[in-house]
Amino acid sequence: MNWSEIQDRWASMKALLASYWHELNDGDLARIDGERGRLNEVLQERYGLDASEAERAICTFEKEIRRPGAVK
Repeated sequence: MNWSEIQDRWASMKALLASYWHELNDGDLARIDGERGRLNEVLQERYGLDASEAERAICTFEKEIRRPGAVK
């Protein structure tokens, strides 16, 4: 699944993101509002990642949800 698909389905994808990244709270998800760049920023804040690490984490998430049953 690519980010535009995630963005288009944001209402249902928020729960998936919250279950994948347990540190994200409702306020974070509202702030992200389907925007990949905002997710990157929030991951940096919550997990202490730099921008490139956060981007890699997002790419990994996209790949894993493309393959249902994939384990982190």
